[in-house]
Amino acid sequence: MANMKGGVGKTTSTICTAMALHRLGEKVEVRDIDPQGSATLWAEHARQAGTPLPFEVKVANKFTVGQPPEDESTWVIIDTPPSQSDLIGAAVDASTLVVLVSTPGSMDLDRMRETARAINRPSSVLLTQIRGNTVALREAEQYLIDNDLARFDTMIPFKEGLRRASDTGQFPSATGYGMVAKEILEVFAA
Repeated sequence: MANMKGGVGKTTSTICTAMALHRLGEKVEVRDIDPQGSATLWAEHARQAGTPLPFEVKVANKFTVGQPPEDESTWVIIDTPPSQSDLIGAAVDASTLVVLVSTPGSMDLDRMRETARAINRPSSVLLTQIRGNTVALREAEQYLIDNDLARFDTMIPFKEGLRRASDTGQFPSATGYGMVAKEILEVFAA
């Protein structure tokens, strides 16, 4: 999950996609290469709340992020930091698919496009914090078309429960991440 800008939902998308893959019966591991440790902190909050995540969250760095998982059938999802191009680059180099996470805001989209141009891997945009049937959403969809950027069919709606999930360990229903996980599985099954 990558975007050079923070606040677009990379960590939320990392953890929620991992949870969705787990719920579909897949083995999952999250690697946290962000020095802020947001995914690691999420796992700790979930443990303290009595609802530990059902997958491992490992702290990684630019030297360890690309190590293969112990079980080759394990999906590895990497949470990247904003702005630190060397760490983002290491995560991208370790990836088969880069999920470019962005809100429909123009600044977020511009930074995401910069990220897309800087990588040399297959990528797809995941729009987050969406409010349906808005000018911002229509403009974002057109922006992706105009810049020839592939995107997930699924878009993640704005939900207050998603913002609180990292503190409560509770995942709201109907977030869209189950569909994101299914789209990922379909791509890799083809």
